[in-house]
Amino acid sequence: MPQGTEAPAGTMAEGQTSHTQNQGQPTVHELMARVMRDVRNIGKNGRNESQNYSFRGVDDAIGALAQPLRDHGVVMTPEVLDFKTEVRGRQNAVMMRVAFHFHGPAGDKVTAVTMGEGSDFADKASNKAMSAALKYALIHTFMIPVDAKSLDDGDRDHPEGQRSAADGYMERLRKPAVWNNPTALLAMHTEAKSEGLLGATVYAPGGEEMTLGELIVSRGTTLKREAAEREARQAAEAPEVAAQVAAETGTGTVTIDPESFQPHPDGQEFANQAGLATSREAVENVRSLADGQGLVNAGVLAPDSGQPDVLSAYLERRAAELASAGEGDFEGFMRRVRNGWNGVPATRMALEEARQKGFNDLVPFEGGRLPIQEVLESRLRALKEKAAQGGDTERSAA
Repeated sequence: MPQGTEAPAGTMAEGQTSHTQNQGQPTVHELMARVMRDVRNIGKNGRNESQNYSFRGVDDAIGALAQPLRDHGVVMTPEVLDFKTEVRGRQNAVMMRVAFHFHGPAGDKVTAVTMGEGSDFADKASNKAMSAALKYALIHTFMIPVDAKSLDDGDRDHPEGQRSAADGYMERLRKPAVWNNPTALLAMHTEAKSEGLLGATVYAPGGEEMTLGELIVSRGTTLKREAAEREARQAAEAPEVAAQVAAETGTGTVTIDPESFQPHPDGQEFANQAGLATSREAVENVRSLADGQGLVNAGVLAPDSGQPDVLSAYLERRAAELASAGEGDFEGFMRRVRNGWNGVPATRMALEEARQKGFNDLVPFEGGRLPIQEVLESRLRALKEKAAQGGDTERSAA
């Protein structure tokens, strides 16, 4: 069974408290000096076999001081000043500040305050924090000699301070730009696989123990499901949005034959600007300009579908799209790429957006992985060739 960890603590000595001292007895300071003279050294006599490290236990510190304290009449009483708890993976952790009061027969005392930290899979975290605080209070207050190196080496051999090969991946996974980006997760999975780390044991944000590969795949699956649910929700709401726009603007759905449809040049320019907008405010600005020129009801090829539409209806969809919560910039861009995959105008707009925003991540394409700009350039050429072979226009290729 995994062992809990125990962390070192700092020590602070406080001065004498006010009292009426028995003048016939030595002060506690004098007695503590005699204890320091008599105390023996402490070695790392404890051994954690499961994690393969040696440690200097609290029992060793107590064993070294118990008799000298008794010999000189010094009594110690602990007092927990404050503590804090948290969960680390599957372990409970406690950080505790403890005051240890050393009383002498004259009635005076000296107080040492230390910080103790401990973690455990069950209910022993507080015990370990208290033990850590006690161990370092005794060692530091009485300057107990230790073998090898120095007093600050208490946990130098503890494996908890060593980074595993998977720690770097976990640090990257915690960043929102990776955790919320399917493309970044796929690239990380490929990288971890090449390094043979997919089977490394890690702890998910919820504390579940799993392999690094399982965590990456699980998160990617969750993002794909959420994206699909979001798209389904937007598709279900589209008719209601269109109806609302028609009611507010007096316009309906464009029913013109796509073969003969010609977008309004200025209206199309406004639609293209909205397609490249990065905020709802920018789309509203485009709407205001179009309304000022009497073009809100102009026919355009919607950048998100490549199909004939009313400019006002597309602007409403674009504004709602930018206002939707939880969608990352690149994630939204990739959704627009997928929606306009079969249209020349939409693909051209996506390529222009990628260049303006600097998107050029590696994405799956035809059995390999290519930069997204290269993928869009290839797709645009293919759509144009298809249109040329069919003797049709770029518009009909959409």
